[in-house]
Amino acid sequence: MHKVAPQRATERAVLTHVMLDVYGVDFDTLNDPDVIGEILTGAAATAGMHPLAEPAVYRYPGQGLTVFLPIRESHDAIHTYPEFGYASIDIVSCALAERAQRAGDHVVESLGGERVESDIVYRGFLEDRGF
Repeated sequence: MHKVAPQRATERAVLTHVMLDVYGVDFDTLNDPDVIGEILTGAAATAGMHPLAEPAVYRYPGQGLTVFLPIRESHDAIHTYPEFGYASIDIVSCALAERAQRAGDHVVESLGGERVESDIVYRGFLEDRGF
């Protein structure tokens, strides 16, 4: 089970995992691999993160995408469900938590959804492993 951060966790955790569920997003936006790829690369740029490659895209039969952007700090991903107007976003970073949150904010603003649910999990507490 993942540990949700106690106070000052951002100073002790190895990774920040920002999880976002965005609802009410336009079908065409969610089904366009170029748009979703640009959103991820824009998020990385906004947060000062460093892409290692172009976004990798998998298009599901009919509709929907998985778009993955490897970054030096870890990775960003968006999974889209156009038929539901829904996107699931993961921003995982070993950089400062504020940068991961900034990347997530960029994605949410770019998608323009009607409702957002979010969670942040801080992972890899080194003192818990005896370091």
